[in-house]
Formats: sequence, structure tokens, C-alpha cells
Amino acid sequence: MQIVLLPGLLCDESVFAHQVEALRPYANAVVANLSEDDSITGMAERALALRDGPLVVIGHSMGARAALEMARLAPQRVARLVLMDTGAHPRREGEEVKRQALIDLADREGMAALAERWLPPMVHEDRVGDDALMAPLRAMVMRATPAQHARQIRALLNRPDARPLLPAIECPTLVMVGRQDRWSPLAQHEEIAAAIPDATLVVIEDSGHMAPVEQPRAVTDALLAWLGFPDAKDRPMDAPDRIPDIPLFDRQRQLKGYRLNKMAMGLAKPENRDAFRADEGAYLDRFGLTPEEKRAVMARDWREMVRLGGNVFFILKISAIDPARMTEIGAHQAGMDHDAFLRERLGKR
Repeated sequence: MQIVLLPGLLCDESVFAHQVEALRPYANAVVANLSEDDSITGMAERALALRDGPLVVIGHSMGARAALEMARLAPQRVARLVLMDTGAHPRREGEEVKRQALIDLADREGMAALAERWLPPMVHEDRVGDDALMAPLRAMVMRATPAQHARQIRALLNRPDARPLLPAIECPTLVMVGRQDRWSPLAQHEEIAAAIPDATLVVIEDSGHMAPVEQPRAVTDALLAWLGFPDAKDRPMDAPDRIPDIPLFDRQRQLKGYRLNKMAMGLAKPENRDAFRADEGAYLDRFGLTPEEKRAVMARDWREMVRLGGNVFFILKISAIDPARMTEIGAHQAGMDHDAFLRERLGKR
């Protein structure tokens, strides 16, 4: 599963830190950098170029508007769509004046001043004084520049009216909003969800507009459940997933390594072994391996193949074509020199 996450105005990958970490066992997730674009269409095109093939697209705030544009530009590529704390309407009367005042503030006094003015309405009003929440958000805004802010405001002011698109969206869609979102209120999301066929609406309690940061666990649990991984919420985020030096081949890695293991099992057939020998890269492409998986196979990096979800029982079939001693594979998996592996793990002198 390929997932692209799109952050909002003045936001970066830190907004999705909790979600990306939770998604790691299940999918190849990447956060788009939307800091250089001055149009919603440009943002959508940049995000579409990050990965090939079908995508799960998750957008927050401005990023969700770009996610809708991705669905308009390439509906065949958006397999699932998540819209968080956002809107579908075009520029409203008086909006340009209010946003220009913030542009002028950033130009005149800097990003710290902008953060102090802009951030408080973005979070639950009861948490404006919560420095554990606000300090990282202020730091994130201060990593941006006045020029980036101006570009993104230009994109928002010239945003398309996405409301006519909503009834035409055919992919499964999740609409999510913080109950106390003062910038993009619940009623706005109820209208979006009602307009998209069979959309699912989830309300995150005790959260404002920055739901992925204000209530990270609730947002993550809702995402994983909707994506079909309901058991993940029962696993503590900091739970160990390894016996020392041996990755557990659990359900998460089984799902993650599906392509890799299917490719390896295909080598049980003589015609596939012949195809592998004739053009290894072309054979791997048949199974849709990611560049990372492909590199690991072609380098015979057994440890990396296991990390990517490969089951040793399956990937050992590669050694039938490109012979390797079992002990060499064991050394790769343990990340050890072969001689050290023989000496320390098998007691060979």
C-alpha cells in the first residue's frame, strides 16, 4: 500500500509524525513537501509524482484541498481518500484582506510573530496555554519563511471550488474533523461527507484544527481502523517488535512483505526461474516491488529483505538461482560478518 500525506498551511512532516510511525509496518508512507508551490494544482501534481501507481491520499487542512485536486486530476490513481480539518468552498468575501494582514505581519515582524497570532485559533481553546502542544507547533511555523507563507496563501486564495467534484468521487473516502475545530467546523465536514457517495465521517473529540497533533492517537486509531488494520490500536506504540536480532514475522510484516514474498514464491516454477535469470529487474517489476525492495533483492541483502517483510522461508528460494550458504544468509540477517556469525552464533572456531 502506497500512502501520500499532505500537510496544511505552514505545516511540515512533523504534523503527521505519529501517523507515519504507526503506518510504517503496513505501508510505504511519504509526506509531501508543499512549501514550494503557489497553487493547489501545483501541490497536487507534486504529490502525484512522489509515487507510482494507486495511492491512499491523506490530506490535512490545505493539504486536503490538494488531495481533492489529486482526485480531480487523476481519479484512477486515488484508491482511498482522507480529508481532515478542511473545506471545499472557494475564497470567501473578505478573506483576502484577513490573510494579507498575516502576510504583512510575517514580512514586518517575522515568523515568530506570525506564530503567536495565527496558531491559537488553530487549536482547542482549552489548550492554547499548553506549552507541550504549542511549543512544537511554534517551532514548526518558525521553520517556514515569509516567502513560503505568501506562496501558500496565494494558493489558498486562488483555490478551486471543489464542491462540484464531491459527488463524482468514487473511491472510499474518510472525512475527519476535530469536534472543537474553530477554523473548519464540524458542520462544514458534515456537508462534505454528505456530498461524497458513501463517505465516512469521524469526529475527533477534544481537538481543534490541528487534530493529528492535538489528538494523535485518536486520529491514528481512526485511520488504521478505516484502512483495515483495526488490531493495530491494541498494540502500544512503543511495544518492542523484535526478539533480539530476530525480526518477528507477525501479521504486520506479512502484509508489508506481500509483494516480496509472492515474487519469491513464484520462483518455484521453472519458467519463472528462467525469467529471473534472463532479466532480474523485469521479473521483479512483474510483482510491483518498490524501489527499496528491488534494491534489496538485487543486492542479495537478506537482512534488508527481512526488514521489508520478507519471510526467510520464502525468500530462500532466491538462493536456488543464486546459490548462497544458509550461514551467509543468517549472517546477513543478523547484520554480522560471516566469520563472526560462525564463531559467535554457531560456536565454530
